[in-house]
Amino acid sequence: MADAGETEKPRLATEPKGTDAGTAGPAATAVPSPTVKRRPIDLIEEAQKQLKQMTGYPVDSVAEFRRSDDGWKLTVTVVELERIPASTDVLAEYVVGLDKDGDIVDYRRGRRYYRDQVGEPE
Repeated sequence: MADAGETEKPRLATEPKGTDAGTAGPAATAVPSPTVKRRPIDLIEEAQKQLKQMTGYPVDSVAEFRRSDDGWKLTVTVVELERIPASTDVLAEYVVGLDKDGDIVDYRRGRRYYRDQVGEPE
């Protein structure tokens, strides 16, 4: 309890009662939590945000999402250049590797094409 005139330091929700916030020691040591299974939609949303931060391009769509040996693989379409009309936007396919935690570990730009080009490259 704090004396009159002293303010009590706020205690984090993870700290047990009776510990002093900001002190090191066994009582203040964080206990690792068990691995939480993440939903695919959450992994995809986080990967889209990370890829936009890394490339500067917004993700237009997700074409593929699958598990890999060391995490996840995504194939996404990004808008690299917006034009008028939108059918002439320049898009690119990116293959993105995620680790088991959902963080991007690698990415590679594949083919580039106009939005109005339909089908696979010949």
